[in-house]
Amino acid sequence: MAGWRVATLALLVGLIGLAGCNGGKSVYVTQFPRWDYERYERIAVVPARPADPRAARDARLLSDRLTTLISQSSAFTVLSRGEMEEVFQEQDLSRLADAIDEGTALPEGRLKVAQALVVAKISSYDLVKNRKKQTIPRYRLDRRGRIMLDRHGRPIKIGEDVVYTYTHGADVEASVRVVDAATGKILLSDSAQASLRKSKHGRPPSDSPEAMASDATRELAMKLGKKVAPTRVKVKLKSKMLLLATAYFDGEYEQIKKLSRALGQFLLVVRDLPEECEGNNFRLAIAEEEGRQNLFEEEFTWSSNAGPEGISYQVPMESIAQSGAERFVVKLYSAGDPEPKLKREFRLETGD
Repeated sequence: MAGWRVATLALLVGLIGLAGCNGGKSVYVTQFPRWDYERYERIAVVPARPADPRAARDARLLSDRLTTLISQSSAFTVLSRGEMEEVFQEQDLSRLADAIDEGTALPEGRLKVAQALVVAKISSYDLVKNRKKQTIPRYRLDRRGRIMLDRHGRPIKIGEDVVYTYTHGADVEASVRVVDAATGKILLSDSAQASLRKSKHGRPPSDSPEAMASDATRELAMKLGKKVAPTRVKVKLKSKMLLLATAYFDGEYEQIKKLSRALGQFLLVVRDLPEECEGNNFRLAIAEEEGRQNLFEEEFTWSSNAGPEGISYQVPMESIAQSGAERFVVKLYSAGDPEPKLKREFRLETGD
């Protein structure tokens, strides 16, 4: 009996281990914005404008959240409202959300304090609050709570109940522009939407439409903040996303763990990275297992357009074999992070 328990425990531990291997590991990577943000050191977040007067409070929330998120990225010096007070007195900068066009210069000398402006706007703001009437038939039940049937086999209806379903929600859309303060050139223009719904039978949901609109605005601030500043995001990476192979055929790679020295070259492949990695910069490196010097190194920008083949590099065997070592490790780095996000070990055949 004890032996059976030990065997069962060992099997469970093994299954848990396998599940962990297949599930991958969660790591943080840096998601970089798609504008030339590195040229701009000082940035200011202009108070957001609401297209709908009801959204005035959430416009302020949007500005505050964007300021916090951009500051947390450490990519910019984000100017405080106090530092921009003189500029705000001279000009209603929030009008930039509507007025500015590509190439339109701003008044000379007024914006020297900031190199770029982040201009946000709540462009659409709909609050949902409705009640739907529903009529539900009531049937005769027996002592066991089962619906009773008439002689024709049909449920015996004894009345109707009226039930109301209440729905609260909010549909919010916001946009963001990054504007060069010296030239008025639009460096980035993007938008995002958020929709929230909650329904309840018999009484209204506890969250009001206004509260849900604020939640939607926070969600939009997160989305738009990632468009403006570098952001740390959590992704799940799996070992199968980094591999060594000799060839690609019919949608699959011929993978290898031990490389023959007779090979002239082999393939180093990255594929199927999560969508959060789209447009991010990565670096591949090969080094001896205990070594610090890279024998092979390549940088690339991940794109889902790579398809099932992913991104692959031909590695000359000579660059690996001439090191004299037998064991090596491939490392995948996310740009800006010193620690590798994925590793794969391999070895060369000894030839014995």
